Amino acid sequence: MPEIIDATSHIMSSEALDELEKVHPTSELDSLRNAPRMFDVEGRIEYLDKNGIDRQVINLAAPMLWQGIDPDDALEATRVANNEIRRIADEHPDRFIPTATVPFLTDEYVDEVRRCVEDLGMSGVQIFSNIDGRMLDDDDFEEFYATVDDLDIPIWIHPQLADWHDYDQSHTWIYKMLAWPFDTNIALARLIFSGVLDRHENLEIISHHLGGSFPYQIGRIRSWYQTRTEEPELYQNPAIADLSEPLDAYFDRIYGDTAVSSQGESYPLECGLEFFGADNVVYSADYPFGPDKGQYWATEIIPLIEELDIPAADREKIFSGNIKRLLDL
Repeated sequence: MPEIIDATSHIMSSEALDELEKVHPTSELDSLRNAPRMFDVEGRIEYLDKNGIDRQVINLAAPMLWQGIDPDDALEATRVANNEIRRIADEHPDRFIPTATVPFLTDEYVDEVRRCVEDLGMSGVQIFSNIDGRMLDDDDFEEFYATVDDLDIPIWIHPQLADWHDYDQSHTWIYKMLAWPFDTNIALARLIFSGVLDRHENLEIISHHLGGSFPYQIGRIRSWYQTRTEEPELYQNPAIADLSEPLDAYFDRIYGDTAVSSQGESYPLECGLEFFGADNVVYSADYPFGPDKGQYWATEIIPLIEELDIPAADREKIFSGNIKRLLDL
């Protein structure tokens, strides 16, 4: 059995929640407190051992916690949360690989990314698929991308809720279930077609949930881009950057993790693998979320990867080789 590294998992600490609650108490925050496994490091290690997972990339849980908060109010809580991620990894350096999280992409939050990488030795940064409704290609975020480009670290994109239309909070779970893949698609497409990836050549993206539904819709994406570049006179409002490379050059810098919430279905993994290729898929089971208090998906996804009709070398890349290359492990 090859080494297994979980490339995307989520964790929380009481200290981080306490700091956030001082300035932004929400029902989402209260919900996290009702799930002890979000905080239980020893239980997490037992989970890793039970499923044969050697190491785990950890980042901060629950992007919804930051929705609606003033950036000035959130800064100290962000710093505390990132310090906590570093502390957890330091206590178990052979099991956890720490990554930063920033809920905003301007001003002091750019400095926080640099602090996390240069001072705390973190391996990358998690952002959300929209920033309180602002798209990731917003001009105000250029300094963030330039900084990440300079640091030469990968970006994890976790989907975030967005007010695409009015809905009450009791239906939020439906939007997490079905709209998160959509929001991931929009984030990836805008980073490509607005030219962010073109301008910042070191940027590499790890997209949660195997790229949303991006792999499934790739033919539509290619076709629409082709028709709008071939016939600009027919399409009068395409905001498309003058990309310097073919589309595949940008797709090659996007990775998908295997957190597809599988209940035994292999076709989502096969679709993602066909699009991303064996060099751009990384293992994840989205712990600690999912059925059986976060235990279930690993028991489904690991066997599915083992059963894929691919060379053993490709299977090893998915389980650990690709994320080790990305993070220089």
